[in-house]
Amino acid sequence: MTQIERTLILIFERILILGCGLIGSSLAASARECGLAKEIVGVDNQYELMRERNPFFDEISGSLKSFEEADLCIIAIPIEGVPAVVKELVNNQGQSNYDLITDVASNKRALIEVLDELKQDSKRAFLSKFISSHPLAGSEQGGWESASTNLFDKTVCLLSTYRMTAVSDDNSIEDKENSPSKHKVARLERFWQGVGCKVEHFPLQEHDQLLSIISHFPHLLAFSVGAFMSSSDYENISKTIHGTGFKDFTRISAAPPGLWADILLDNREHILLNGEQWLESYKGFICALEKGDKERLVALISQSSIWRNGLRKSKPPL
Repeated sequence: MTQIERTLILIFERILILGCGLIGSSLAASARECGLAKEIVGVDNQYELMRERNPFFDEISGSLKSFEEADLCIIAIPIEGVPAVVKELVNNQGQSNYDLITDVASNKRALIEVLDELKQDSKRAFLSKFISSHPLAGSEQGGWESASTNLFDKTVCLLSTYRMTAVSDDNSIEDKENSPSKHKVARLERFWQGVGCKVEHFPLQEHDQLLSIISHFPHLLAFSVGAFMSSSDYENISKTIHGTGFKDFTRISAAPPGLWADILLDNREHILLNGEQWLESYKGFICALEKGDKERLVALISQSSIWRNGLRKSKPPL
């Protein structure tokens, strides 16, 4: 996608990004390049180290209180810090100063838990402005120094709203979706499209289960292969003698260890279930090898091949 294709008319006066690491700074860089906002400001605990060096923000502060108003507030901090920020926004009535609020957390469990705990009035006020986001983008390199204006090009961004439950007059529990206005949803969609994403809507409560399949468990497998290679007899020679398939397969094993340890631990319930199911599949391959059963091995590989080839053709469910 070219800059001309990505550039939209100005959407926001001010974008506030909480967390100026890889994702936050890449969002700032891309939004600035595309002219999506007049001003882009950030809040980060390490603001003193990056304030004069990070070129993607008009201003970086160490406190949320420095920017009391914004059209769009993006929570782009590590997942363990999201609940505290949500509580700060709610308790200090900070959401009243922001027209639209979103997060970009890789896992949504902690977010859902803190939303569940909010009092009904506070919850409704916050949810009238909050839409959860997850751009399926990243890099094996972390930190704002690795930020890129095209990190989100041709990627998918999931948008999710929180479903509230309420007790009706007859004491039955009914499921309600307390959503922001269509106008707010459309503005956020345009923002993500502006930085290069294709937007898909997906239920918030099912987010972590989906991500465990399409991201977290595959990362775990890549890490295990990397760890295996690092202790093999061919550790050194494999770094210089290998094919493109090996390099592609192990690319994500170079992802930031601390970040991914947090992601894997936070979503371990779903990941462990995936692991049990995968182990049965793996045993099928091993059994076919042990028995020299080519017919069975071809069938298993074909099953995988058909699925993989379908990635280019399949359309998302409506």
